[in-house]
Amino acid sequence: MLLPKKAAALAAGFVTVLSIASVAQVPAPRSSDTLPVSDATIDWIEKSDVAALREGVIEKMELQIGMLAQKDKPIGYLHKEIAKLTVKKAQVAVDGKAAEAKAEAQKQLAIAIVATSKRLNARKPDMVSLEEMRKAEAEVQVAAEMKNEAIERRSLDTADLALAQQALDEHTILAPFDGIIIERIKNPGESVRANEAVVRLGNLDKLRAWAYIPLEYASRVKEGQIVLLQQKLGGAPSEKKVYRGKITFVDPQIQPIAEVAVRIYAEFENPEHELRPGAKAVMNIQLGTEAAAANPTVGSRPTVGLER
Repeated sequence: MLLPKKAAALAAGFVTVLSIASVAQVPAPRSSDTLPVSDATIDWIEKSDVAALREGVIEKMELQIGMLAQKDKPIGYLHKEIAKLTVKKAQVAVDGKAAEAKAEAQKQLAIAIVATSKRLNARKPDMVSLEEMRKAEAEVQVAAEMKNEAIERRSLDTADLALAQQALDEHTILAPFDGIIIERIKNPGESVRANEAVVRLGNLDKLRAWAYIPLEYASRVKEGQIVLLQQKLGGAPSEKKVYRGKITFVDPQIQPIAEVAVRIYAEFENPEHELRPGAKAVMNIQLGTEAAAANPTVGSRPTVGLER
């Protein structure tokens, strides 16, 4: 039983090596200024499983599959009746001024008692005993500290209100970026745990393509160089549209299998959402153009064809 498993593992490794080698074997450039890459894969740049921040039950979902989501706009809501009541309770505590008013009144009363005692003693010494004078003066200090305590309590109540408001806000599930709903994982009436995904969101406005280039060309491909891309339709490049982008990443590490290729990423604007993640494409890297690629644009009309 061990021999067939070992043979299968060796065969799988051999197939993987051949696959990497075939990806790396792109046609030689027609000139020293271009490098064609015939087997690129289009992929997402921004894709996320958007989660609820709190445990609860979904009350309403604003967006269906295929709908566009806007950054920081609602995707759905959890039931939030208790959270609303908590905010109201915290607001009442912040608005309450009775404790401060009571402490101020006691302070003023204590000050008046001290003043009266001093006047009486001025008219007739020892009319108010020293013990009573000290007690009246202490009442002034106690009332002052009661007012400070009430002020500190208001600060704590204000913090509690902020926490309650944050908890209420977290019952609304917001989109982290502009995108399209590609999957709805939860529906109204279903319970969710904190940080559990509710929808899957992807941004089609900007995509990237990744591919492998032969090791001997790795030193000539640099971040910022212009790239022209054609999406493959039915296995052949589309002649209708060429997309203009730029290299954004050249992997400093050689691929460990076969050690003949280096991975690269290129980013492209996709305003009409015609490029599709997962599709294959061909790319033509314009070597030596990194200075001119500061703001690559999308070509909506046919441009120079790429190598097939």
